[in-house]
Amino acid sequence: MRTLRQFLLRLLKRTGSLIFSPWTMGLMLFDLKRLIARLKNWHRRDLTPAHNRLHLGCGWRHVPGWLNVDVRHSDHDVDLANGRLPWRANTFTAIVSQHTIEHLELMRELLPLLRELHRVLLPGGEIWLSCPDIEKLIHSYLNHQMADLLQDRMARLPSYQLGPMPTNHLINDIFFAKGEHRNLFDFTLLNWGLQTTGFSQIQQVNEAELLRRFPDFPARADDRQTLYVRATKPTPTN
Repeated sequence: MRTLRQFLLRLLKRTGSLIFSPWTMGLMLFDLKRLIARLKNWHRRDLTPAHNRLHLGCGWRHVPGWLNVDVRHSDHDVDLANGRLPWRANTFTAIVSQHTIEHLELMRELLPLLRELHRVLLPGGEIWLSCPDIEKLIHSYLNHQMADLLQDRMARLPSYQLGPMPTNHLINDIFFAKGEHRNLFDFTLLNWGLQTTGFSQIQQVNEAELLRRFPDFPARADDRQTLYVRATKPTPTN
């Protein structure tokens, strides 16, 4: 599988760049990574994971003691937009996913993923999600032209700059950076998505509550622009 992946990536990079724009090439390369992840998990829905806590959309932030999952460079590569997860039902005690769900189209990709997360989560288990908060960003845009959130971001990421553009361009950079974001969430919309897919006890929380519950996670210090939500899978009643 690794040899095939390397061959396909090299072929696309060498030939595609002669025909397609860098934007299109980036999308094609990502779709190829998704395809490779799907092939790895073809028809699998009964695997037993190495850990019973799932860190979904981990990127390069691998948390010890958790199954760190993404489309590539993870403990178990998965195409999160495919709507199928390879693990047995009622497997994980907790799921955490930070700044991932906004990358998925709501009806065709995110709702199927939430249904799968509900399936693999143990009854009574917790799911913690975070994403950019449109309500917080609109408030900043209307009242401060994004200057307060730009100052906050530069304090967290000293190398970040908007260059010559006015501060209100930050709202585009947060929601549409690299063309990867597909949804703009507030609590009402995310609450609806979680209710629709079977979750209950849905609460808006903050990063401090997440870190108290799971102190192994590194702090992002991004509450000023981020929506944090916690929900549970209901326990069956007799």
